[in-house]
Amino acid sequence: MTDNKQRPKVAVAIATYNHDCFIIECLNSVLKQDYRNIDIYISDDFSQDETRNVLLDFLESYSGKRNIFSFIETKNIGIAGNFNKLIQRVLMDSDIDFIIPFAGDDLMIHNKVSKQVEHLLNNPNSVFCYSNMEWFSNNSNKKILNHFNLLLKPSCKIDRIISEALVPTPTLCFRRKVLEKLRYNEKFPYVNDYLLVVEAAMLGEVIYINEPLVKYRKHESSTMETVLFLNERRDVSEFIYLKYGFKEATIRFARTADYDFLVKSLKEKKYKDAFLKFLKLFPTFFSSRKWVLRLIKIIMIVSNMETY
Repeated sequence: MTDNKQRPKVAVAIATYNHDCFIIECLNSVLKQDYRNIDIYISDDFSQDETRNVLLDFLESYSGKRNIFSFIETKNIGIAGNFNKLIQRVLMDSDIDFIIPFAGDDLMIHNKVSKQVEHLLNNPNSVFCYSNMEWFSNNSNKKILNHFNLLLKPSCKIDRIISEALVPTPTLCFRRKVLEKLRYNEKFPYVNDYLLVVEAAMLGEVIYINEPLVKYRKHESSTMETVLFLNERRDVSEFIYLKYGFKEATIRFARTADYDFLVKSLKEKKYKDAFLKFLKLFPTFFSSRKWVLRLIKIIMIVSNMETY
């Protein structure tokens, strides 16, 4: 393939909020992709820092070949709302074939887009693909670990996607037709990306790429780090069960809220609450492939070592 007309067109939809220290590095990682036919859509969700000004200054001096479409929200509409508006704008271009939702503080490996397009094209029944992901420290800029490793293994089976929330959502690439049918559910502010993955996986084949294509920034303001989302995980489990079934898988996912309640109680030194929750969980503690990670986390907390 020698020119853009022969390559499927990809939209990278970047949602940003309070990312003034990270957004330029994120954008550069997209601009440096070895895949040519990419349009970039970026929306700032009424940031309270300098993200808007940093972004506008960058765009004013930008003279590259890729199209960048920027949008500034006049009020905060939340992560799901911001992504949904971006998707709506992307779908106005009928030439877009694949859509990659991306956060303004994460980084793409240089061949993420080309790898994902290749795998999706080679698997015509696929609806989305995901990959491994490298966690790195915002403070030291050093690698922490890969998302999938000796203890945690990927899967493309719907029951494990539901029960263990396996898919690292920063690595997603969707076929257009998926996001013509589905959106992020704004009723679930914190786990809407998980629900989107579950619903998308029901539409067709899921593809996994066994290499890290994204670097996920671990820092205090990461959405994944801010709240434990205990009640919302239970709520979304019930939502999936009532709408789609998968009783056992949804029960196992809801149980993850209990595990995190146990961890939270230990961190807050509420040992009675932690003990009571452990008694409730003990019969099923080892029923999931993640039990080793849970055990390590609990041991580290008890040993007064910070795990988050």
